[in-house]
Parts: sequence; structure tokens; C-alpha cells
Amino acid sequence: MNSLTSRYLRQTFCLSRPIPIVRNFTSGPVKDKIDIIQNLYIKELKSYKPTQAAAGSEVGQVKELRLPVTPEPPKIDEDISSELAAYEAEELPPLEKNIVTESFEKQLLVEEEAVHAH
Repeated sequence: MNSLTSRYLRQTFCLSRPIPIVRNFTSGPVKDKIDIIQNLYIKELKSYKPTQAAAGSEVGQVKELRLPVTPEPPKIDEDISSELAAYEAEELPPLEKNIVTESFEKQLLVEEEAVHAH
């Protein structure tokens, strides 16, 4: 029994003991590689010379600008007094008036009495 207990204790002790984690940080030639690539890129950009386009090469590839025709201003009759007088002289049709002789509540009461009477 002693051997079982001691083995159990050893296993639990090994599991409960923290395992140290070691992390290393190194910085080395990665920065140098970035500088080499960046230097090559900048060198190629500086040495790039775009080709010059021939004069008149854009003819036929671009439409000519044509401005739209300017619209004419609207014609206004300065003498509109005759039209205004005709408008004022025009008679309107009479308005239909609904004359209520009894209130709505009275009408409902009459209808309810008629329903209950039957």
C-alpha cells in the first residue's frame, strides 16, 4: 500500500508543479533584409523613365467637347391685367352645405330605440 500511495503522491506533485516557460526574443538579420529590399525598390523607382507620348496621339481616342445649346428665356406677357380681371370675374359654383338639424348622438339614440322596439 505504501508503494501505491507514494506513486500517487509523485504523480500529483508532478502535475501540480508549474512548468517554467521560457521565451526568447531575437532581432537580427530580418531588419537588414527589409532594408535591402526597400533599397532595391527605391533604386528601381528612381531609375524608371516613362516613355513620352507622341504629339497628336490622342486624336481619335478622345471625343471633342461640345457644349449644349443655351435655352431661350421664357416669354412673359407684361400685360396680364386682362387675364387677372377675367379670373376675378369668374364665378365659383355654390358650395353645398350639409345642414345638420340634429346632433349625431340624438340620431344614434333614435336608431337604438328603433332596434329595441322590434
